[in-house]
Amino acid sequence: MILKLIRITAAVVTFAFALHSSITESHLYIGWMMLSLGVMMLAMGIEEIQKDKKWIGYVSLGAFVLISSTGIEQLIQLYKQ
Repeated sequence: MILKLIRITAAVVTFAFALHSSITESHLYIGWMMLSLGVMMLAMGIEEIQKDKKWIGYVSLGAFVLISSTGIEQLIQLYKQ
């Protein structure tokens, strides 16, 4: 139940950041959006592994690693300026 709540919350946060970036044409929150998308993928991956759908769970965990590392890189570049 907690994973479902985390997944839904992360999806709403990701959508809000994407909508804000789309409306304002500002890319300040891209890193945060990527991190929230990564959290959503992590929750989805754990849920799928618990459902014995191991393959898609591991793919989701791999996506979590790639998306989160990109988000962290974006944040580092943003705050380096």
